Amino acid sequence: MNETTRQQRRKLVRERLKTGERALARGLSANPVREDVIAVAQVLRAKLAETDNPRRATEAAALAQRLAETSLKAYPAKTPIACTLGCSYCCYGFVSVVAPEAFRLADAVRAGASAPVDAATARAAAALTRGVAPDDRVGRKLPCPLLNDGACSVYTVRPLVCRQTTSLSLPGCVEEFEGIDRDGRIPISSVHMAHASNANVVLLGAMLAAGLPTEAYELGAALEVTLADPDCERRWLAGENVFAAAGRPMPRQPAADQVAAAIANALAG
Repeated sequence: MNETTRQQRRKLVRERLKTGERALARGLSANPVREDVIAVAQVLRAKLAETDNPRRATEAAALAQRLAETSLKAYPAKTPIACTLGCSYCCYGFVSVVAPEAFRLADAVRAGASAPVDAATARAAAALTRGVAPDDRVGRKLPCPLLNDGACSVYTVRPLVCRQTTSLSLPGCVEEFEGIDRDGRIPISSVHMAHASNANVVLLGAMLAAGLPTEAYELGAALEVTLADPDCERRWLAGENVFAAAGRPMPRQPAADQVAAAIANALAG
């Protein structure tokens, strides 16, 4: 790469960062412009490049979750969802998280944001779901380790998968919770799904571009790992396989990985 090309590359990155910051501030539509998606990913990639920042993975997760929140406020769903405070039926289902989200959740627990769900309580609850396959969770009524008195104790930092999970039918949620035989199709808000999914692929794309692993793990298992070791994030950023004890990575929709790979390729181009 000659000097002219390097200068052009640096200019492109600077322009993308500006565009990405504006997009973060105003949010993305449910069907965003490709350039805006790549620009936001550039912002997260820059965050992950802060090698002197030991919390850069946690902060990248925070940016992705902020994108989902801002986008939903700017481009809200027209159909109201059935979800309300105290309605926690979906909090007994299977949830997977990527490493940056797991680090952020552990930070929230340690900071007391989830009181009275402290680290010991969360780890004990997480152990109950260890090794239980997603399909086997249905009807078993195994609560999320961060659920407290019918509410998410870390709601403001909840993972992107949880932000995707909404319902337009309370009876459908009750039936699934009780393990009643049904077709398993609960009507959801496509708008909530789109905003959280967009934020998810942006985070995955930035992680890929930064050379970081994008495997997802069951929330409880990942939480056990991160709560047991306050130095977990630094070690993960240094390339250690800190999630070995969390079991096998969880499968993800191929489309998400394909979009994330396209974003990473665009950032490298």
